[in-house]
Parts: sequence; structure tokens; C-alpha cells
Amino acid sequence: MEAGSDPAADTLAGLLAAYERARETGDAELMAAAALDLPSGLRFGVHPGQVPALIHEAYAVAVSPASRCRLAAALARAWVYGGDAGRAAAFAREAVAVADGLGDPAVLAEVLDASLVAHWGPDDFAERLALSARLADTTAHLTDPERRLTSHLWQLTTAWECLDVVAVQRQLRALDTLAEESGRARPAFFAASRRAALALVHDEIETADRLLAAARGLGTDAAEPDLAAVLHSLAAARARQLGDVAALRREAAAFEEFGAAEGVPSVSAEAAVLWLAAGEDGRSRRLLDLLAGAGFEAVPRDVDFLLTIACLSEVAAALHRHDLASEGALLLAPFTGRAVINAGAVTFHGVVDDYVHRAQAALGLPEAAAAQRDATAAYRRIGATWWLRRLAEPAPPPTARPRTVHLHPTPDRDDALGWLIGEEGATFALPDLKGLHHLRTLLGRPGTDVSAGDLAAAASGHPGLTVTESGTAEIADRQALDAYRHRLRDIDAELDDDAGWADQGRLDRLRLEREALLDEIRTATGLGGRRRRFGSTDERARVAVRKAVVSALDRIARHDAPLARLLRDTVHTGASCRYDPDPARPATWLLDPPKPARTDT
Repeated sequence: MEAGSDPAADTLAGLLAAYERARETGDAELMAAAALDLPSGLRFGVHPGQVPALIHEAYAVAVSPASRCRLAAALARAWVYGGDAGRAAAFAREAVAVADGLGDPAVLAEVLDASLVAHWGPDDFAERLALSARLADTTAHLTDPERRLTSHLWQLTTAWECLDVVAVQRQLRALDTLAEESGRARPAFFAASRRAALALVHDEIETADRLLAAARGLGTDAAEPDLAAVLHSLAAARARQLGDVAALRREAAAFEEFGAAEGVPSVSAEAAVLWLAAGEDGRSRRLLDLLAGAGFEAVPRDVDFLLTIACLSEVAAALHRHDLASEGALLLAPFTGRAVINAGAVTFHGVVDDYVHRAQAALGLPEAAAAQRDATAAYRRIGATWWLRRLAEPAPPPTARPRTVHLHPTPDRDDALGWLIGEEGATFALPDLKGLHHLRTLLGRPGTDVSAGDLAAAASGHPGLTVTESGTAEIADRQALDAYRHRLRDIDAELDDDAGWADQGRLDRLRLEREALLDEIRTATGLGGRRRRFGSTDERARVAVRKAVVSALDRIARHDAPLARLLRDTVHTGASCRYDPDPARPATWLLDPPKPARTDT
């Protein structure tokens, strides 16, 4: 999440170079030894590049069962860290099966860690508890600091998931002891960073700041690949608790950039929460629409499933996206009584019951009170002071708050050939379009019928728009109607043939074209299919305005689909056009460019 020098990348480059040297020898055991080090250079959530392929190369030529077993575990770990847990499960199962027959506790501890990584999803909790307990038994008599560190971190993670603060404190003390006994920077880094997380839970900001500073130095000394991510996570939690808007914006931007660059939904979802806390509703809404515009089905049920759904549900509840808030509450309900933490228990994100309460309260459901009581009890039990205060704040009523949306010529163009569109904080530019003029006129006259002719006349000064009077004429001649009907038959045939296609986009385009053709035929014909005749000025204005508005909305949808959907639902075109505001989705429209600031000379 930071620009400039990248120690983690340098570390991985060194490990890759070491593997290449081992490969040149052709010695399978040397290749195995070098390949086993490769996962240690990966950052969580970042695409693993060639690392899995190189580990698999060594795995394929491994001679000893122990090497093959350890390489299978390394493959599982690399795939999970790279965001592809589905590929990890088979290698983890193989590793455990082989390790069980080897009788080597050090190897078994290594592969149990990989199996835990492969079972990090929300539905694997019971298995994760069992594996964590088995790992603790396996490492109890090992002296290797790395194996013991791994065991303590998993026990810390499951303790947080269970909201067992006594077990959390015990594992933190174990990390302290391990750091003292080993004298190594890496265990000390984990001890300091995880203690900082607990200090934030208890709202002990000064203690958290001291531990955060220590973690920064220790992580640098240990060349910890995930150092930047850990520091950003803790800094973001600190900013939320202090209400530090400048820090919130800084962290939100960093999270959004990383989430987009690496394609990590949970990080982008956290960015949406941070933008919301910073008062940037537009940016928060944009991320919500990006990640869950069509619902939560696409969110993978992996290590960060609960975190992603919880964050997006909170944003949906706050921004009154009731469809998503309802879906989020249903998805979270089976996991009430558990904590929401990010990978590795770096930071605490509240309890599931809290997010269910917020979603249900936004929907005005009576069940919200019970969820709030359960969340309150959980926060009191673990001493989560800030979260308890936050929960006690009155929930906003289940009514939508207006969004401020720009739709006007850009203020820096005298010829008005550029337009500024979109919600405050998430605007975009469009070229001058006839339909934007029509939309602007209608939005400025809510609840009022405006004839298509008046809209066309109002825009008559717009370059390229003319309304030509040509008396009375047929709307569509026989040849055009025949062509429309012929094309309709072709489309119907294609839709019948393509009903089983997976190309939903093609089917949608065909259906839209069919509706447009039917609209033209209905307009052009009367009873019995006879061709109509109208005064051409009114009819041409109606058609021109409709097409211009549709074109403008299509261009808006490329940048902001929810805004285009709102306009499609509330703006109606025809011989008479009208904008009817939606009370459930209120908007304050900025239809005039801001006046330039005066400068004294």
C-alpha cells in the first residue's frame, strides 16, 4: 500500500534468484529447499505470479516423501496468499495425509498450518478450531521459533473469532515470551502489532501508538512482507476511533488504490467504510456499486468473506441501499456471535451482530433491537469501549438522505461544450449531448409536464439541434415498417435459438432492440396496423427527445450505473415529458456550474 522502495519485492526477488540457482544444478533436493522458501516472500492478497508454478516444478521432481509433502503444503499456502483458495485444498489434503505417516512433528506442524490456511473461510470454523488445537499439540514440544509462532498466531485468530478475550491475552503473552526467548525481530513484530490491535479494541490510543511505532521498526528489521498492510490496517482503525477525517481520507485512498490494483474485494470494501466515515458518501457509494451493484453473490466465501459482507452491509445501511442491506443481513445471520477480523487477526472490525443490527435498523425491522442487545453484550464482555459507544449512538431513521449530484456544463468552458456529471466527490466529464440539455430542463422542473416540443425549443440554441417543420407526413412509410417487421422476425428467431446461451449481454441487446422496434411500430401504426399521420414537428420532437435522452443515459451508465438507473426510473419521455422524484432515492441536483470566485485586482 505504499509507493517508493519495496523491501517485500526485493525479498521475493532474492528468493526467486536463489531458486533459479538451485534449478541450474538440477538437484531435486536443492530445488525443494529453495522452493520451500518462496511463500515467505509473498504478500497476502497480492497475485503470486510465477511462485506457485515454481513450487509445483520442484514438487513434480521431488524424490523424498517429506520434500513432496512440504512442497504440497507450500503450494497450498502460495495459492491462498495469492487469493485463489480453491486451488489450495487438494494440496493441503495431500500434505496432511503424507505427514501423518511420516512421524515428524516439525513437518506435521508445517502442513497443519497450510491446512489451516486452506480452511480459512467462514464455513470452516469448526474444522479450523480442530486443526488449530491439533497444531498446538504438535508444536508443544518443538523448539523451532517459526513453528511456535505459527501455532500462537492461529490460536490467537481462533480466540478472536470466538470472542474469548482471556485466550487472546494468553496468546499475546505467549508471543511476548517467544520474542524474548528467541531474540528475533519477527515474533516481536507480531507481538507488538497484535497488542496494538487489542489496545485499539480497548480504546487505549496512547498504548496503541507506542506499540504501532514499535511494530513499524520491528517489521522493517524482519523484512516482513505484510508490514505495510498491517500498518495501514492499524492506522485506519485508529483514524476511525479518533474521527480523524484527514487520516481517514488518506487511508481510504490507500485502501482503494491497493484494492483496485490487486483485485482484493475486502480491501476495497474497507475503503468504502473509511470513505463513509470521512463523510465522502459519493466515493463510498461508488465502491459499493462496484463490488455489489448486482448483489453479493459474487463475493467469494474465503478468509475475508465476513469482513467484506460486513463492510458492504454497513455502507448499504448507511446509504439506504435497502436491497443490499437486506441481503447482507441474511448472509451474516448464520455467523452471529462471532467477531469480524481481517486475515491474520491484524485488526478487530466488530461483531457480526452489530452489522446485522445496523442493516435491520436501516430496514426498520423489529429484530434490530435483539441484534443490538447481543452486540452490546459481546462488546462489554471483551471491553470493546469504542465499539460499545458507537453501538449506543441512535441509529438514523430508515429514510434516505439526499445525494448531491452534478449535471451541468463545466464551469471552465465558455462554449459549454463539456459537462460535469455525477455525485459530489465522484464526478466525471461528458461531451456535450442533446439529451443532457433535456435532462437538465426536466430535473429543474420536478413534477411538471413539459412537452417534447418545448424541450426541443429550449435546446434550440444547442449546436446541431434543429426542428424542421414539414407539414403533415406519415411517421413511417410502408418500406420502413416492412423492414422493422422483418428485423423483428429475425430477432425472435435469434432469441429462440440463443435461449440457452451464456452470453447474457448479447441476449440483453437483442431484447432491447426488439423493444425499440416494437415501440417504433406502435408509434407508427394505429388500429388494424394502419399507418398514422401526425403533425411532423410534434412527432419529430418526441422521437428526437426520446433518442437524445436514451443516448445520454447510456453514456452516464458507463461511468455511474446507479445514477443512470435513477434517471431512467424517474424521467419519462413521450409527447409530454416529466421528472418525478423518487422519495426513496432523494437527490439534490446541481444544474448550474458554480460561479467563479472573485479575485480582487
